[in-house]
Amino acid sequence: MQNEYYMKEYKHYDGEANITFNLIDVNTDNHTVTVAVTNRGKNSVITYDLIETNGLLSFEYGVMNEKIYINNFEEVA
Repeated sequence: MQNEYYMKEYKHYDGEANITFNLIDVNTDNHTVTVAVTNRGKNSVITYDLIETNGLLSFEYGVMNEKIYINNFEEVA
């Protein structure tokens, strides 16, 4: 499953600005997800804990621990 999601993108509005996530790695064995995050012009590569709830994969982002669902990521043309 690691390459199935590679570089898919999701845009998230946090109430102030759009944040762009690009998937780099989804590792179900180690329960981690690594994403490239573009937030207000700054780029970071961050590894989050992977959460599975009712068969849906997600990770929590930000101070409000908002769930970002992996199935919301899309191919970028």
